[in-house]
Amino acid sequence: MKQRLINWLLKQVVRVVIPNDVIRKSKSGKVFLGEVELTDTELRSLQAEAKALENMRIWSIMNESVKQLAYERGWRDSTTIEHLNTAKTQVSVLETQASIINTIKNYKT
Repeated sequence: MKQRLINWLLKQVVRVVIPNDVIRKSKSGKVFLGEVELTDTELRSLQAEAKALENMRIWSIMNESVKQLAYERGWRDSTTIEHLNTAKTQVSVLETQASIINTIKNYKT
């Protein structure tokens, strides 16, 4: 219930993209990518890709390196509120991407 409230506030009030906007599971158990229902084969393929992506070095570079730079430039070296807000936005995008990967990986086929 708490997560549903957070998602509603983020979507309606703050107007950010949340993982449920990208991929979600209906009450009937069907998985949707946007508005398109995924077949079991498509879901298994996405899960394999998500697992492979997490094990690739490029995933680490894209996430950990960017996150570290955002923290350094946004918190340690920032001189204006815009610097901090930009860093927060970058970290938020990275967290959303990681959440989408985790969501795909954890669906049961």
